[in-house]
Amino acid sequence: MKQFKRIIGMSMLAFSLAGCQLLGYNQKTEVNPPVEIPDNTGVVDTPPQIVKTTDWNDILSPVVNKILQSSSAIEGNKVLLISDIQNRSGDYLATNQIDTTLHNILNKQSIFSVADRQSISQAKQALGISVDDKLVSRSKMIGLAKSINAGYVLFTTLYKLPAENEDANLSMELLSTQTGEILQRVTTKDIQSQNSVNHAQGAAE
Repeated sequence: MKQFKRIIGMSMLAFSLAGCQLLGYNQKTEVNPPVEIPDNTGVVDTPPQIVKTTDWNDILSPVVNKILQSSSAIEGNKVLLISDIQNRSGDYLATNQIDTTLHNILNKQSIFSVADRQSISQAKQALGISVDDKLVSRSKMIGLAKSINAGYVLFTTLYKLPAENEDANLSMELLSTQTGEILQRVTTKDIQSQNSVNHAQGAAE
């Protein structure tokens, strides 16, 4: 009898354990999806820089016109060499912009005959002058003018580039190829002074 009770007890214990295991298997484990953390460290777009372009026509035209007004009595060889720009500003200068502007302005006048660029380029090669020569001088440009039989040189020196609140500072000289003499010299400061006088006179009237 005792043995029978023992068998029943063990059977009940076995059923109890089996039931616990089944319950454990039937429980579902919930897996939460990963939480996405917003990334606030995105790349901030840099606003485009506005590059101010220089209106060289506006700067050079009054100076050239002043030179021409004083050169109306020029006689003889009227071939004019537009020299390379002598840059004394200490800043980088795209001299081709000034050169192009000067040619465009002077090609519209009738006092001088402007030497063509091809002739100038060939003469530079013959004289060993670099295309981007940094040591521009009056004597070198006069020698270049003589080699192409130009009677005059328009020699430009830049002292200061135009800035946001400052005007350009430059001078322009008309040189005689034969004598090396400076026949005319006009600066941007001369033009500014004349404009101030004209403005004052206009206000007085």
